[in-house]
Amino acid sequence: MKEKRQAPRIQPYVAPCRVVESERRIPGYVTDLSTMGARISADVPPPDPGTPVVLEIRFGRQLRHSRLAAEVKWIRPAAATGESHSFGITFTGVTAEEQRALESVVEEFQRRAAQISV
Repeated sequence: MKEKRQAPRIQPYVAPCRVVESERRIPGYVTDLSTMGARISADVPPPDPGTPVVLEIRFGRQLRHSRLAAEVKWIRPAAATGESHSFGITFTGVTAEEQRALESVVEEFQRRAAQISV
């Protein structure tokens, strides 16, 4: 099966986050991250595909949260009670500074993974 992803992806990557949809704030975890999008795991049902959202996440040692505009691309509801919902987002309108922050996180993760595997 051919890989459709166009950007390097880091997983497992687990970082607490919030997904903001209008007035709704969904706490969750980023479990997969690339410079173009992310997979989120949450205990509550996610927004529908096509919904614009904002991902609030703190990268590395940053003091403040990054706020990345995104769109929900797909959802996978929890299969059973006690399981998490998961959904994928694609970043939209990312600034140059935000893009650099994403690239830095991915590069740092890959660098550390390479050191461990040696």
